[in-house]
Amino acid sequence: MDTNNNNDTNKGRPRWFGPALIALVLLLVAVAGWTIRNLTTPDEAQAPTSPDAPATSAAPTQGAAEAAAPGSGEDFAWDCQAQLSTDTSSVADEAPEVLDWVAAGYNVVPSSDEFGGCERRDSGLRVGYAHSEAGALMAAATYAMALDPSVSEEAAKNVEVGIAEGPNRDRLEEKAQRIRDGVEEGDDGSASASTTLIGYSQDHYTDEAASYQLIYSLPSDNGLTTKVAVQADVVWEDGDWKLDPASGTELMTSDQYQGQSYVEWGPKS
Repeated sequence: MDTNNNNDTNKGRPRWFGPALIALVLLLVAVAGWTIRNLTTPDEAQAPTSPDAPATSAAPTQGAAEAAAPGSGEDFAWDCQAQLSTDTSSVADEAPEVLDWVAAGYNVVPSSDEFGGCERRDSGLRVGYAHSEAGALMAAATYAMALDPSVSEEAAKNVEVGIAEGPNRDRLEEKAQRIRDGVEEGDDGSASASTTLIGYSQDHYTDEAASYQLIYSLPSDNGLTTKVAVQADVVWEDGDWKLDPASGTELMTSDQYQGQSYVEWGPKS
C-alpha cells in the first residue's frame, strides 16, 4: 500500500520537475553571485564601453604626467641637463648665484649644479646649460674664455657642440684648421688670461636667443686697470645654448667700456 501511495504522489508531478528545480536553484545562485559582485566591485570596473561614451581612467596618461612636470619633456643635448633648475627668474637686474669658478680655456668660468655646464668635454669646455636666462648667461661667460677650436684637435671637436650652425661656423672652423696647421697665426690668449669678469648687462633674452655684454677688467700699461665690454650672443639650438658667432672670422667682438651700467658678477664678486 505504501508503495502504491508513493507512486500516486509521483504521478502528480511532471517528469521534468526535479531537473527544473535544480536549474532554478542554480539560476538563483548565479543571480545572487552576480548581484554581490556588482555591489562589491569598484566603480571603475563599470566604466562605459560604448564608443560614444567617454572613457575614464584612474591613472594619469603619459602626456598628463609630462605636463605636470615642467621641463620633463625638453629635448636636451645632454642627459645631465634634466637635473638642472627650471627656475625662470630674470637675470637682467640680479645676478645668479655661482659658488664655483673653475679653470677652463684661458681663464676661469662659472659652473653650477643649478644652471650648468654640467657636461665637461675632453678639451675642458663645459656645455649643457639650463634653458633659462641664468643658463644663457653661464654659457656666454664660459664660451668667452674657453671656446677656441684653434688650440688643439680636442678643442676642434667643440665647434659642433658650442657654435651655432651656419656659414660663419664653417668659416671659423676653416680658420681654426689653418691656425692648427701653422698656416695662419692665431691669438696666444695672453690678453684673455689677464682679464677678470666683473659684471654683465643683458641686452635681450627670449627662449631662442640671448645677448650679453660681459664686462672685464684688465691691467693696462700704466699700472692701472681698464675695462672692456665683450659682446656675447647665444642661441638655443639642438637642446643647448650655443655661441652665435659675430662673423666668420671672430667668435665675439670687444670694445672699450663706455661707462654703461652693469650687474656686478664674477669670481671676485
